[in-house]
Amino acid sequence: MVGSISKTAVSQEDAATIVRDAFGAEVSLVDLTEATEGWFNAAYVMTLSDGRRCVLKVAPPPGVAVLTYEHDIMATEVAALRLVRERTTMPVPLVLWSDTSCRPLPSALFVMEHCPGTLLSEIRSTLDADQHEFVDAQLAGFLREMHRITNTEFGLQAPSAPKFSTWGDAFRRLFDDALADGVAAGTDFPVSYDTLRSIVENHADSLDDVVVPRFVHWDLWDANVFVDPDTLDVLGLIDFERALWGDPLMEAQFLAKADDAAFIAAYGTPVLDTP
Repeated sequence: MVGSISKTAVSQEDAATIVRDAFGAEVSLVDLTEATEGWFNAAYVMTLSDGRRCVLKVAPPPGVAVLTYEHDIMATEVAALRLVRERTTMPVPLVLWSDTSCRPLPSALFVMEHCPGTLLSEIRSTLDADQHEFVDAQLAGFLREMHRITNTEFGLQAPSAPKFSTWGDAFRRLFDDALADGVAAGTDFPVSYDTLRSIVENHADSLDDVVVPRFVHWDLWDANVFVDPDTLDVLGLIDFERALWGDPLMEAQFLAKADDAAFIAAYGTPVLDTP
């Protein structure tokens, strides 16, 4: 938990209570290990007496300041995981149990299946060109599936977040909230806040070329992808907590691979050729 102020500490006793609530008195906690890769929610790998391994995710403690777009983030991830499992072939973990009562802990939490495999971020640097292309083609295909999920309104998927009829209005709200959070935190950027606002306003008309709200993961970088270290098959995709209805070009993968012809070809949709 070093380096993060937003992670809720979970004791063995806390976890044992959660296991009993989630799975009944016949199942008990055998082992609890913190997963330290992430920086926001707390995550723990739990080994159960019936041999299963699962992951406990816990929202930040009450009173910890979070960014505006991070409110209600646990409910977002649970809803997103269920939606993606229902509507795509993406390998996402099954939500086994969730709790918003804040009885076991003072924060919302849920339990999901444990993803097998190795994080792509741990082995990406060891892959050759063909292996990179093999993995990235799978990711492109999963993104294409996910972006076929549409909605009637734009905005963050969080139940409490405002929704908008246009992508321009939704994007401006996200951007304004981010700037307001920066002001509140006393953050200085290389350019002024007024300059940042003017950049968006000067190009805001182009945002409304996006007319269909599509499901966007927004955080699908290599540390959220599990692969089989031998076959390089993608085995798990996680961390849907920042999901939103918006422009697929917001995906982190498109930022990193905008000039990767093989990745774009594997994605295989003309959305990338539009203005």
